[in-house]
Amino acid sequence: MNSFVEKFKVEVGEYCERLESGLLQLEHNPENHLVISDIFRMMHTMKGSGGMFGFDLLSEVTHDLESLFEIFRAKERMVDSEVINFTLKAVDGLKRLMVENPDDEDRLLASRLKLETQQQIARFTSTNAETAIEDLFYTPDESISGSNQTTYYISFKPDEDILNNGTNPLYLIDELNALGECNIQVSSETLPSLENLDPLKCYISWYLFIATAESIDTLHDVFIFVSNSAQVTIDKVANENVIHQEAVLAAFLNAQINGEPWQFDEVNKAAPEASAKPVLLDEPEVSNVLLKLSPEHYKNSAFDQTTVDSIRVNSVKIDHYMNLVSEFIIAQSRLEQISSRIANLELDQITETLGKLNRQLRDNAFDMSMIPLQSLVVRFKRLIHDLSNSLNKDVVLVTEGMETELDKNLIEKLIEPLLHIIRNSLDHGIESKPERKEKNKNEVGTILLKASTIGSYVQIEIEDDGAGLNTTKIRDKAISKGLISGQETMSDQDIYGLIFEPGFSTSELVTDVSGRGVGMDVVRRSIQNMRGTIELASEKDKFARFTIKLPLSLSITDGLLTLVGHNYYVIPSTVVQKLHIVATKGLTNEPGQKLELDGNLVSYLNLRKEFGCEGIIPEEQYVVLVTYGASRFALIVDEVIREYQAVIKPLSRMFKNQDMFSGASILGSGQLALVIDTNKMIQKYL
Repeated sequence: MNSFVEKFKVEVGEYCERLESGLLQLEHNPENHLVISDIFRMMHTMKGSGGMFGFDLLSEVTHDLESLFEIFRAKERMVDSEVINFTLKAVDGLKRLMVENPDDEDRLLASRLKLETQQQIARFTSTNAETAIEDLFYTPDESISGSNQTTYYISFKPDEDILNNGTNPLYLIDELNALGECNIQVSSETLPSLENLDPLKCYISWYLFIATAESIDTLHDVFIFVSNSAQVTIDKVANENVIHQEAVLAAFLNAQINGEPWQFDEVNKAAPEASAKPVLLDEPEVSNVLLKLSPEHYKNSAFDQTTVDSIRVNSVKIDHYMNLVSEFIIAQSRLEQISSRIANLELDQITETLGKLNRQLRDNAFDMSMIPLQSLVVRFKRLIHDLSNSLNKDVVLVTEGMETELDKNLIEKLIEPLLHIIRNSLDHGIESKPERKEKNKNEVGTILLKASTIGSYVQIEIEDDGAGLNTTKIRDKAISKGLISGQETMSDQDIYGLIFEPGFSTSELVTDVSGRGVGMDVVRRSIQNMRGTIELASEKDKFARFTIKLPLSLSITDGLLTLVGHNYYVIPSTVVQKLHIVATKGLTNEPGQKLELDGNLVSYLNLRKEFGCEGIIPEEQYVVLVTYGASRFALIVDEVIREYQAVIKPLSRMFKNQDMFSGASILGSGQLALVIDTNKMIQKYL
């Protein structure tokens, strides 16, 4: 049962994200009744499922929230910003109520949410709060047969194995009973003899009439989690409450048995004596008759059996699959080495075939572990919504290319850096409404989040149309903190790079949003830990743009396989810009050494010298030009062998104190190739 509870928790997390997305849509289009209906159904599902799995506090709160949105679903009143803001905060509370053993603090939170929800309900009623709340939970007797109710017939026939997925059908019947007045018939015709009875199987079916003010969609939602493990049909009997009119119910059942179309009219209602002998629901024959309904009875069901085209897989299994694929790539590389030394046509053919399968398996593994950036958009929109209100700024998020996919492990590590950049854009970048008006800008600021795949890496841009970066202010702050000297000449790009220094901040005011000087250095370090780069561009009073480049995956990366002395090293392709060949005699070992490349002086590191390699030095060496922050840097190696797809393995604990290498890859020959973290290597030797 624990596995089903965990799955339910994951589903609630998805529901909360969808609720946030829907609420943010309503903020711009409060008359979107499709979204309102979706929100209502999700709350209804969370209420029913929460009670089924024992999350009573969650169920109680969502019950009240459901009542609130029933007002808007019935088009009695229009959603306003206060309701949206309140419901967003209530969704945060629902996440905290996902506990199996609630304590006093959880119960207090649930009570507060219920009270605040009831207060919101009272806002949209014509009476005072007490009367409004009472009306929501109390149905007077005279409304039982009122014209605002509809009578439906529901056939619920669970599969024998329905209990195996943690479903208790009685909870579903109980939920139906809570939605209206029910007349329930239980059929045990398929119940086997005692010696053949399996206690883990379900042999019972339910057939019932229900008179309710709820819509047919709400009734379908009761069975949303059992659509593939039960036969469910819901048919309308009458547009009013006829639950006590046995003749009408009998006429409906007779029409079902005979396969005749049913239409409730005054004739059926007024002349029950003219029909055949009533088939009363409390007679045992009813269950037998109902079980003989033909398969065609289920053709119009909204929950017909369908083909399952997706499954939920634990991320640990995906990681294990990626590890197996990585090992296969290493073994394939080893096989190619052996095949190249043995002149055997049959072995060559097998090696080539395995190579093709290897590439297909690798691509499939990549696809399974990749997640679209779209999964993060709701979180960013929620941040902008909350901060815009607290800062009294109007800001919208514009997204492009959110279908771009990235390794799930990178997605998890990327959330915090992106949140921090967006937070800074709102606080420091986007001006206040009066300032924007004074600059002839649209009072509504814009933050653009754009993503694309370029070769073997993903590029993400975060751009705001705010004030841009003030180079003078940044430079003065850096001088006051002793980061640079007053006489030092710096380009605008170099000045922009100062904001990534630890403790740097130009904000004079410490707020809950930013201004403590903690963050942008952490952002850069987080990106670098993912073997990525971050750059910054800006134009005063026009924009500030952060550009992040990340590899598609942390476990498998494309790179250049190089040789330094007798050892192999991999330089990730994401940082490589260009290759040059230089004469060894033209290289110096002086501090601050530089090379002239393409008309520019570029600092470099001679890896042979830095690694203390011995042996004969080649007459010519290769220059690998890499990006380093907003500038370029050169690494000198003895030889560039080829492009190489490296399967990265973590280094042992013996090397935990070094950070120049992000891992190692096993070559086909069995030798190790260390994967260089160019940013940290350059920082260490500079």
